Amino acid sequence: MSDVGEDEKREAVKFKEAVQGARHADDSDEEIGPKPLPAAEETAASSLNYGKALLPGEGAAIAQFVQKNMRIPRRGEVGWNGEEIENLENLGYVMSGSRHKRMNAVRIRKENQVYTAEEKRALALINFEEKQQRENAIMNDFKEMLTERLTKKHGSRLVEDMESSAKD
Repeated sequence: MSDVGEDEKREAVKFKEAVQGARHADDSDEEIGPKPLPAAEETAASSLNYGKALLPGEGAAIAQFVQKNMRIPRRGEVGWNGEEIENLENLGYVMSGSRHKRMNAVRIRKENQVYTAEEKRALALINFEEKQQRENAIMNDFKEMLTERLTKKHGSRLVEDMESSAKD
């Protein structure tokens, strides 16, 4: 009976390694294989609040088109790219949604909600980067001021010793 249990354990371990991949201590951190799409990685972006009256996931889906600077497809246009739709409209075809004023108004409002949320996110990112730059500039000013004072008080040798120990 213990023989059967050990065989099952070995099979389970082999199956686990086959599914999850074997983990070795000498494996490098570099990932092998295709990388996931950036949109799938950005879970924080999908959890953003895009406003009211949007279906679950609708805001994130529209935001993907906005972030890629692509035309947001309307009903019946999924599967067509923006250039093809534009060519069809230039030929005289009326795409669905073009005739319905109320549906068009809802679509425009939803798109504007997403654009507003994306603009807020971009502004917050810019503000964060500017704040980091200001903080780094202040830190550099303090370091220079401290270096000058220590140089005046103790000489340049002490400052060089402190800088070399800080790098280690």
